[in-house]
Amino acid sequence: MLIKKIFVYGSLRSDMFNYKIHLDGKVSSSKKGYIKGELSHIENKGYPAVVKGDNKILGELMELYDFEATLAELDEMENYIPNKDNNEYNRCEVEVTLLDGSVEKAYYYEYNKNSEVNKNDLLLPIKEGDWKEFIINK
Repeated sequence: MLIKKIFVYGSLRSDMFNYKIHLDGKVSSSKKGYIKGELSHIENKGYPAVVKGDNKILGELMELYDFEATLAELDEMENYIPNKDNNEYNRCEVEVTLLDGSVEKAYYYEYNKNSEVNKNDLLLPIKEGDWKEFIINK
């Protein structure tokens, strides 16, 4: 199955700083949902990280007008190069559970904890699973 949607959980969410830069005017639809994982705030960088886990992580499932072009722009923003080991984030497939209980597949950016660029990061766990709420209340 060809994936044509992205799931965003951090600075790319609606009303956040990277949404305005990279996604404003490029999203044809957005639905709230969640994925499973472990969410942290990277203190020394000011944005979030998700790795595999069992907690609910809130975010948005987005359809894009020009999926390929926008995905290439997001790959660059996330420091992701296909088939490279030392990416800051890796683009991975994930199952997104929507508020109505339905499940859809999407891409998302998973923090690469083994990357050289991330070795000195200070990760602060966000147990509530909502980075946007964490930043607003920080």
